[in-house]
Amino acid sequence: MQPRKLILRSPLSPGDIVMLTAAVRDLHACYPGRFLTDVRTRCPALWDHNPHLTPLREEDPDVTVIDCHYPLINDSHHRPVHCLNGFIDFLNQQLDLRIQLSACRGDIHLSPQEKAWYSQVHEVTGQDTPFWIIAAGGKYDVTIKWWSPARYQRVVDHFRDRILFVQVGQQGHHHPRLRGVVDLRGQTSLREMVRLVHHARGVLCPVTCLMHLAAAVETRDQPGTFRPCVVVAGGREPVHWEAYPGHKFLHTIGALNCCATSACWKDRTLPLGDGDHRDDPSHLCVDVRRGLPGCMDMITPRDVIHAIETYHQGGRLRYLEAGQRAPARQGIHRTRRNPFDNLPLTESNARLACERFLRNIPPPPRTFYGRGVVICAGGVRYFTNAWVCIRRLRQLGCTLPIQVWHLGPLEMSPTMSRLLRTLDATTVDALEVRRRFPVRRLGGWELKAYSLLHARFREVLFLDADNVPVRDPSCLFEDPDYRRTGALFWPDRGGPEGSPRVWKMLGLANPAPQEFESGQMVLDKARCWDPLRLALWFNEHSDFFYRLVHGDKETFHIAFRKLQQPFGYIATPVQPLRGTMCQHDGRGRRLFQHRGGDKWTYFGVQLPVPGFLHEAACREALRELRSLWPGRIEALERHRGLQDLAFPPPEPVLPTIRVGMISCPQRTTSRNKTLDRLHATDLAVRELLLEAQGGAGDTLEGRDRNALRLLQRFLTGDEMYLLFLEDDLGFNRWLGSNLARWPALRRRAFMLASLYNPGFREEACYPEYRAYRMQPEAMQGSQALLLARAAVEHLVAHWHDHNLPLDRKLLQLAGALPYPVLCHPPSLVQHLGRIRTRAAGMHEAADFDPNWRAHGRSLL
Repeated sequence: MQPRKLILRSPLSPGDIVMLTAAVRDLHACYPGRFLTDVRTRCPALWDHNPHLTPLREEDPDVTVIDCHYPLINDSHHRPVHCLNGFIDFLNQQLDLRIQLSACRGDIHLSPQEKAWYSQVHEVTGQDTPFWIIAAGGKYDVTIKWWSPARYQRVVDHFRDRILFVQVGQQGHHHPRLRGVVDLRGQTSLREMVRLVHHARGVLCPVTCLMHLAAAVETRDQPGTFRPCVVVAGGREPVHWEAYPGHKFLHTIGALNCCATSACWKDRTLPLGDGDHRDDPSHLCVDVRRGLPGCMDMITPRDVIHAIETYHQGGRLRYLEAGQRAPARQGIHRTRRNPFDNLPLTESNARLACERFLRNIPPPPRTFYGRGVVICAGGVRYFTNAWVCIRRLRQLGCTLPIQVWHLGPLEMSPTMSRLLRTLDATTVDALEVRRRFPVRRLGGWELKAYSLLHARFREVLFLDADNVPVRDPSCLFEDPDYRRTGALFWPDRGGPEGSPRVWKMLGLANPAPQEFESGQMVLDKARCWDPLRLALWFNEHSDFFYRLVHGDKETFHIAFRKLQQPFGYIATPVQPLRGTMCQHDGRGRRLFQHRGGDKWTYFGVQLPVPGFLHEAACREALRELRSLWPGRIEALERHRGLQDLAFPPPEPVLPTIRVGMISCPQRTTSRNKTLDRLHATDLAVRELLLEAQGGAGDTLEGRDRNALRLLQRFLTGDEMYLLFLEDDLGFNRWLGSNLARWPALRRRAFMLASLYNPGFREEACYPEYRAYRMQPEAMQGSQALLLARAAVEHLVAHWHDHNLPLDRKLLQLAGALPYPVLCHPPSLVQHLGRIRTRAAGMHEAADFDPNWRAHGRSLL
C-alpha cells in the first residue's frame, strides 16, 4: 500500500505552528509508514531538520492539501484538553484517524552542528554564561497578554548579579527596553531564537511563542528534562489548555468576576485604532486597572520572583558564580546600544507608545523667561526669507528679541550670524542644543517643534521664515483668547486634510474646526508644556506620522486635542493670494502674509503678487541683503569641495546651443503646441533634434531610450551645449537674448543647468554668474536642462550604470562631474502638464514670467 501524501498548510503564528509540529510527530508515531507529509507555513525555520517531512508538490495529483486549524479551542472552556491536542483533533476528523498525543511538548529539532555552536550570549560575554530569556512584551494583536515593563524590570533588578537575563523580541512588536539585561531585541531570527532557547537555563514570558518553544526545544545540559519557565498568564486562557509540565503558569482564573468560571479570551486592553476587528468592544477587557487587565495587575513582581526562586531553592538551578558575574556585566554593556527603540512606529503601536510617552512627560524647567520670536531659517533659501521677515518686524516697531534656529554650520555661516545680529536677532545651532537635549530625529520640519520647546523664552511667537507681518505682532500676547488659554493658532485653507486614520488611531474624534496652519503660533510654554512635548514626540517620529499628516502642522493640533488642552483659534478664514496665505488677528484684520508657495529668493525675481502689502519694502530688503552678503555658506562650500573653484573669464562668443526634445507619437498634439511656442521666442533654433519614436515611447522605458538616442545624436555635431526639452512647455519670449546675457553661460561655469525651477531649494547664490547652485539629488524633472558637451559625453558613457527614472539619471550622472549644478533665475521655461513631483504638488515654476528680460550686454 502506497503511503498517502499530505501537505499541511497553516497561516497561523509561530506559536501555533509549534503545536502543529506535535501533530505531525504523533501522526507518524501512531501510523508509521502510512503517510508522507510536507508543510506550508509562514515560519519554515521551525521545521528545519524535522525527520517527518518529505518534499512534496501541491500540483501533484496524488497529493492532498489540508488547510489546518484547531476548532477544539472553542471547547477549551469545558473540555480538559491541552492546546497540543488542537491540530491532532482536527487531523483525526479530517482523515478519520485516532492520533494520540505522545508527549506534552512540540517537536523542534536541532542538528548536531547547531547544538555545538556557541550561543549569542556566549559571543557577547566571552564565555559559556548561564542565562534566562525574558520577553517583556508581545504582539499588538492581543495586547491583553502584556504585563507591565516596570514589573519585569523589578524582577530583573531583584536578581541582579545572580541571574543574567537576555531580552528578546521581534521587530515591529511591543518590547520596551529593560535595564541590566543582554539586549538581543530584534537581533534573533526565528531559528536563532530556537538555538538561544536550547542554551537557556530558563524562560520568563507571557503566553506567547516563547512559552511553546521553552517546552518544545531540548534542554542542553539535561536532555529529557523540563526547562524552567515562568509564564505571566493572567486570566485570558484556561490553565489546562496552555500550561506545560514543569512550567510555573501564573494565572488568576477564578479570582475575578470576569473569569470566575472560565477564561475570558478577550484580546485588548484598549482599542489601538489599527483597523483590526479586535478593537470591537466585545473584544476589549472589562476590568482595566492601572493600564493593565485586572487579571494581570493581580500578578505582582513578588509572585514572579518567588516562582523563579523555587527552581533555585529546589536545587534544579544555580545562581551565577563569582567568575561568571563580570562576563555577564560585560555582555550587558556590549549590547546596551540596541537600535530596536529607534525603529519607526506602526499603526498598531503608535497609540500605546503615545500613551506611554504621556505618562512620562517631565515637568517644565524653570529656566525659561520673557517673550520672544522664534524662526527656523537654516540654508540660503530660508535665511533669505528670514532676513525679509526680521527686517519687516524691526521696521514695524517690533522690539521683541528674536532667535533664529538652524541645523549646524552647513546652514548658517558666521557672516550670516553677524548680519542677523545687526537686526538684534541671535542664532541658535540646534545640533549643539541636541547634545544636551537629545531627540530621535531632527530635520527641517522637526526643527519647528524642537526650537519652540528649547528656545529660552517662556512666551513664544513662532514665525515661519517666509511669513511677512504687516503690523507689529507683539499685540498677540494681549489677545483675550491667548491670555485665557496660553495658546493661539490659525486656520489653514480648506477643511481637515491628511488621513483621518491618525485621529482614530490616537483615540480622538475627527476635529470639528479646520486644521492648523503652523506658519505662526503664539504659545506660553509654562501653560502648554505637555502638548508641546507631545507635539515634539510626534515630530521625533516623523518617519511614521508624516505619512499620515502633512509635515509638522497638524502635530500641534493633535497634541492639544489629545491632552484636551484649551487653545485660542482665529476664526477669520485664510485670505488667499497667489502663493500666499493671509492670516488675521482676533478682530479680522490682516496681520501675516505667509508666502509658502512663492518664497523670496536672493535675486528677487518673483512676479508681483496682487494684493500683497508692503511688497516694495520686502524687495528693498532683498536688495539690501545682496549688498551685504554674497549668498554663500563657507562651510558648505568647503563641504562640497567648491570653495576654490575658478571659472574662466567671459568668452567673446556665445557658446553654440543645439535644441533637442523627447516625445512620442501619442503626444503629437502637445509636442506641436510646444514647438510653436518655442519658435515664437527669439531663440534661433537650428535643426531641432527630435526623438519621438513610437512603441513604448510613452512609458518610462520608452522615454529612457528616446533620451539616450537624442544625446547620441547631439554628439555627432559640434555644438557646445544641448538644450534638452520635454514636450509640454511654455517659454519666456526673450529666451535667446536672456541666455545670451547669462554670465554663467558666457563663462562656461556649469556642466548642467536648469532653466526651470518648480521650487528647488538653492544651496548657494552666485551673483557674479546670476545663478543659483542646486543640489542635484534634491532636484526633480527634466523639463529644460542645459547640458555641456562634456556632460553629454559622460551621460552616454555611463547611461546604463544606473536604473533610475530619466530625470534622476540625468541629474545624478551630470551632477557627479566636478562642476556645480546651476539654475537660471527666474525660470525661462514653464511646465504646462499635470505631472506630480515626488515631493508633492504640481510641477510648475512660481517665478516664471513670459515677458522677463535681462539687462546687460548681449552677445547676440
